[in-house]
Amino acid sequence: MISKSNGFDLNIRWRFPEGKKYAFAFISLFVFLLIIYGNSLQGEWHLDDTSSIVENAGVHLKNLSWPDIKKTCYFRGSLSRPVSYFSFALNYYFNGLNVLGYHLVNLAIHYITAIFLFLFIYNTLKLPVLKERYGTVSYSVALLATFLWAVSPVQVLGVSYIVQRMTSMAGMFYIMAMYLYLKGRTSDCLSNSISFFIFCALSALLSFGSKENAAMLPVTLFLYDLFLIQGITKENLKKNMRIVILPFIVVLALGVCYTNVSTILDDYSYRPFTLMERLLTEPRVIIFYISLLFYPILPRFALLHDIYISRSLFDPWTTLPAILLILLIIACTLSVARKKPLISFCVIFFFLNHLIEGTIIPLELIFEHRNYIPSMLIFVPIAILAVNVLDYLSYKKGLQFLLVLGIAFLLYDQGYTVHKRNEILRYEQTLWLYNVDKYPNLSRAHNNLGKTYMNRGLPMEAFQEVSKALEINRYFNFYNEAIVKKNLGEYYRWGEKYDMALINYTEAVAICPGLAEAWVGIVTIELKKGNIGVAYQHINKALKTNPASAKLHEASSFVLFKLGRLDEALKESQKTLEINSERIFPIAIMAEIARRKGQDYKSIQYWKKFLRKDPNDIRAYIALIELYSLTHNNNLLTQTISQLLNIKGDRNLRDFLHEATKNAELLVYVPDTEKILAIIKGNFLKQIQDINLKNVVNNIGETSSHRIIRKDMVRMYTV
Repeated sequence: MISKSNGFDLNIRWRFPEGKKYAFAFISLFVFLLIIYGNSLQGEWHLDDTSSIVENAGVHLKNLSWPDIKKTCYFRGSLSRPVSYFSFALNYYFNGLNVLGYHLVNLAIHYITAIFLFLFIYNTLKLPVLKERYGTVSYSVALLATFLWAVSPVQVLGVSYIVQRMTSMAGMFYIMAMYLYLKGRTSDCLSNSISFFIFCALSALLSFGSKENAAMLPVTLFLYDLFLIQGITKENLKKNMRIVILPFIVVLALGVCYTNVSTILDDYSYRPFTLMERLLTEPRVIIFYISLLFYPILPRFALLHDIYISRSLFDPWTTLPAILLILLIIACTLSVARKKPLISFCVIFFFLNHLIEGTIIPLELIFEHRNYIPSMLIFVPIAILAVNVLDYLSYKKGLQFLLVLGIAFLLYDQGYTVHKRNEILRYEQTLWLYNVDKYPNLSRAHNNLGKTYMNRGLPMEAFQEVSKALEINRYFNFYNEAIVKKNLGEYYRWGEKYDMALINYTEAVAICPGLAEAWVGIVTIELKKGNIGVAYQHINKALKTNPASAKLHEASSFVLFKLGRLDEALKESQKTLEINSERIFPIAIMAEIARRKGQDYKSIQYWKKFLRKDPNDIRAYIALIELYSLTHNNNLLTQTISQLLNIKGDRNLRDFLHEATKNAELLVYVPDTEKILAIIKGNFLKQIQDINLKNVVNNIGETSSHRIIRKDMVRMYTV
């Protein structure tokens, strides 16, 4: 018979019972998470991944010197989530922008978090305050609660959406700190306690350094100590009243370090809701989060949710009931805190850790990943209930078996939902198609789908989606509206409707003056029209609004190059690479500046560097052919011609070279087609001459080398 009295022991005798328990928990978690998240490991970059990682030069770590490591801790000029950004930098250092490495680290973080959550719950249930009630079932409750949390579909964005490592890493260090605090408070050895507390403080700092919502940790630890270590008695309440202000002071100090409180109201000017409207809306969002945790079916999830803003207590009508329901839950929780401290703490933990992202800070209204930390203990009461029911059914084997089967099916169903969500998140196109289908009235979702279509060479589909985004006109910040205008400008520029493109780009920068991509679009169109002076005026204005943009400095260097101001163009190119070493266009500008100054060998080095970053760029090969001819480097000339012909394939060479000179006003290097053809032909003739001389000396006739060269010469003109 398995029941609460024997801890639901299966009567299997282990040599090291505790070790076997830990091993089973750790291995089963690992296997289950690997199965349900295995299809996420090749998931593409999404949303903020681009700005925070792909285009963030700060995390493109090339060496482990302190100055370079220090740069990784800054985002857009300010110290921001340094632990998270440093982890991205390490990923880049070892594996560049290959998504596999980032996803593996994210999954490892989630697994480690689950392990420490299990350890924390397991050891908490064995505390003196709780041991009599839960000690015999501590393992079963801890394991089930941890599984329910770790495989919940609500956690998918915290794991599979790469940039949300910030959330999961904060969660990992958060639960580590709680576990270490527990060990420190319950250790019989003073030196061990001190060590645990030191590591607890370090984990707390790392958690806060990963994401700011970890600032609630001091308050959480204070309440944990009061509820579950000391116990809620009149004496303990009086004793703790003397120090209750301390954790709140710590939270306030952490908030001041990271947030400029004076600008919070100003930041609401960029949102379509006020501070009061956000405070009225968030209770409905919290209720929705709770419903997701306990009713986690696939159609209810999305990356972007459409939430109606509460304009008053009665608009929509669910606003007041949501507020009253939350107040009622909290009141009931506090009223039973003495008798049921564990249940009370788990509920308070949920609401407490939603305070930062769910109150006054002008963030977007709703994101599922915000539940990562708050939901850590929400399944403990559910696990306790399941264990109690199992115990109640201990003499009814059939019903007990059905309940176990039901729990197993629940875990399977949640795992299946996680797997299906990862399939949706794997590709940009499937992600936004799903989001648009679920929430068709979100402009941002339509715009992102349109951008995806544009990237995949489907301009008409892109235009339809971006136009739909503009028509709906529902955004959660003004930056999103500017992006829609910019994307329309991209479409019109692609279709060579330059006047329409210019209108949309101009509207985009009017909404968001620092939008670099829109400014670059304006400058590009003016250059296309031959208005270099106008382009110069625009780029100067743009740099005043966004002086840290690599894209704008790159555009500035090109405009200065077109104006013939080579030294200034060189400085701007160097500035671009300082900001973002991954940009390659400045290298082409530097190569051509060197060539125009007669520094042919220096120009060759720049073009070779360019080709290492983009080995299929046609104009780089053509530029090198001309330079190798000028410097009489026949071996490299022959090799480069061969590489160019391989890229050319079956196309006619003359047409191929003419294609490379299209849009000359937007090119750094504009080759003379006939001159390049003459160089290639001359190289072939010289090769034949060299072979003939060698053959005369060796008394050999025509060789296979002759035939290869003749074949290439024929292909050069006739194919």
